[in-house]
Amino acid sequence: MACWIEERMTPIRLKPADAERYIKLRRHMLEDSPWAFTGSPDDDQALDADFLRSTLARPDNAIMALVDAGPTNALIAVAGIYRAGHAKFAHRAKLWGVFVDDAHRGQGLGRAVTTAALDLARTWKGVDYIDVAVSANAPAALRLYQDLGFTQWGREPETTQVDGQRYDEIYLSLRLRAEDRR
Repeated sequence: MACWIEERMTPIRLKPADAERYIKLRRHMLEDSPWAFTGSPDDDQALDADFLRSTLARPDNAIMALVDAGPTNALIAVAGIYRAGHAKFAHRAKLWGVFVDDAHRGQGLGRAVTTAALDLARTWKGVDYIDVAVSANAPAALRLYQDLGFTQWGREPETTQVDGQRYDEIYLSLRLRAEDRR
């Protein structure tokens, strides 16, 4: 049992060949927590397999994932990270798409994939900040980011609207220490 837990807690970096597997989880993410994501099943760019394969091939864009050790080998937790593309913002990375399948919540898997994404961003030369936005409707995610050292700097009222309900968006940043930057 201990071996299975350790295996499961070691995030992998998805490759272009993993696009279809991610898309399956992404559809579930958008249905399970529509208030937490910008996209919807009808318009989410991450559901386009060609776009996703191209994105996953870039060294400055990654999705870290945990895989169920069972026979399905399905993705059960993910966290995306990318470096800002414009030269004026290349000192910043953005954490996005953090999700743990509902059957696996409360086991530290969100922390594992998020930490793996942050660790990857720390290897990107010149990255000084990691930014994230989180729905006010996701207090567990907000606590996780704050526990990892993110500081809230703003709140946008009624940012997302789903089925007539509006949700605030909370913005946070993590300033990397000089010894974290390589």
